[in-house]
Amino acid sequence: MSPSSPNSAKLHPKAWLVLALNALYNIAESLCSVFVSMYFYVNSLDFRVVCYHYLALYLVTPVVFIFAGWYAKTRDRVHVFRIGLALHAVYYGALLWFREDSANHAVPLGILLGVTWGFFWAGNNTFQFDFSTLERRDYYLGLISTVSGASRLVGPLLSGLIIGLAPRAEMGYRALFAGALCLYLAAIAMSMAVPHGRTRKPFHLRPALLPPPEHRDWRLVMLASATLAGSFHIFHFVLALIMFLRTGSEINVGGFVSAQGLVGVVAAYVVGRWVTRRTRKASMLAGTLCLLAGGGLIAWRLDLVTLIIFGFLRSLSEPLFGIPHTGIRFDAMQRTAAPEDRIEYLAAWEVPLALGRLVTMTLLIGLFTLLGEAGLRVTLMVVSSYRVATYLLLRRISFVADPALLSEPAGNART
Repeated sequence: MSPSSPNSAKLHPKAWLVLALNALYNIAESLCSVFVSMYFYVNSLDFRVVCYHYLALYLVTPVVFIFAGWYAKTRDRVHVFRIGLALHAVYYGALLWFREDSANHAVPLGILLGVTWGFFWAGNNTFQFDFSTLERRDYYLGLISTVSGASRLVGPLLSGLIIGLAPRAEMGYRALFAGALCLYLAAIAMSMAVPHGRTRKPFHLRPALLPPPEHRDWRLVMLASATLAGSFHIFHFVLALIMFLRTGSEINVGGFVSAQGLVGVVAAYVVGRWVTRRTRKASMLAGTLCLLAGGGLIAWRLDLVTLIIFGFLRSLSEPLFGIPHTGIRFDAMQRTAAPEDRIEYLAAWEVPLALGRLVTMTLLIGLFTLLGEAGLRVTLMVVSSYRVATYLLLRRISFVADPALLSEPAGNART
C-alpha cells in the first residue's frame, strides 16, 4: 500500500480501546436487544406494547443526548460514556427484577433505555469522532461495522438456542439478561482506561440545530437524518417480530438475525476496505438499490422466503450505505464546526433522527391497529422507500458531488 493511500495513516492509539468497548456493547446487544422485544411480546401478546416501549425510547433519547452533550462539553466526556454503560446494566437489571411483569412496565423501561441511549451514544459518538482521523475515517468506521456484524453472527443464534432449549423460556430470557449485565459491568471496568476529556467550554447548540444558509452541507446532513428512521433500529426489531409471529420460535428468530449478521459482517469488511471519499456516492447508491429491491419484494408478497431475502438485502444495504454516510456526516461536521463545537453537532443530528423515528413508529402503530400483520408489511415498504430521499439529499453535499473538495481547507470549500 502506497504512502499516499487513504488507509496508510495510523489509527489513533486509543481507537483500538474504543473498538474493544464497542465490541462488548455489540456482544451484549446481539444477545439481548432483539429478544427484549420478544420478551415484551410473549408476556403481553400485543405487538403495540413493543411499539410503545420504543416510542418512549425514541421520544426521550434526543433530549437526554443534548443534556449529555452539554455535560461532555462543559465537564467530562468520559463520565457521559461511563454513565451510559452503567445505565445499560441498570436496564437489564430491571428486566431481571420485573421478570414476566416487564411488559406491564414497557413504557417506563423505554424511558430508562432512552436515557441510557442518550448518554451512551453522546459519549460513543464523541469518541468515534475524536479517535478517527480524516484519512482513516472510512476504514475505522468499517472496523466498527465489522465488529458489530461479527457480534451478530453468533449472539442471536446462541440466544435463541438458550431460550428454546431451556426448561422454561423464562429461564432462558433471564440467563441472557444476566449475561448482558455482566458484559456491561466488564465494559465499565475497561472504560477506566479511556483518557478523560475534561473541559469548561460553552455549549452552543443553535448553530448546529438550525444551521444558517451558508452551512448548506450540514443542512443537508440534518435533513437526511430525518429520513434514516427505519434503518436505525426499527427494521431490526420489526423483522424479528414478523419472524416470531410466523414461526413462534425464538430459535428461528435467532438463526434469522445471525444469518443477517453473516451477510452484514462480510459486506462491512469489504466496504470498509473498498470505500473511499471518491467511491462513497457509488456505495450509497448500491445500498439504496438493495433496500429498494427488498421493499419491492415485500410489496409483491410476504412469506418466510421473501422475509429472509428482504433481511439479507437489508443487511447488505446497511454497510453499503451506512459506512459512507457516517463518514460524510463526520466530514461535514469537521468542515462546518470549530473543533471545540463537535459535541453540539453530534447532539443536533439526533433531533431530526428522533423526529423521523417518532413519525415512523406512530405510522407503524396506526397501520398495525388498522390492518394487523398487513400493516407491518406496508411499514416495511414505506420505510424502504425513505432511503431514496436520504441518498438524494446526501449526493447534493458539495464534497460528495466533488470529492476533490476534501483536499481543500474547509474555509476555502463550498459549504
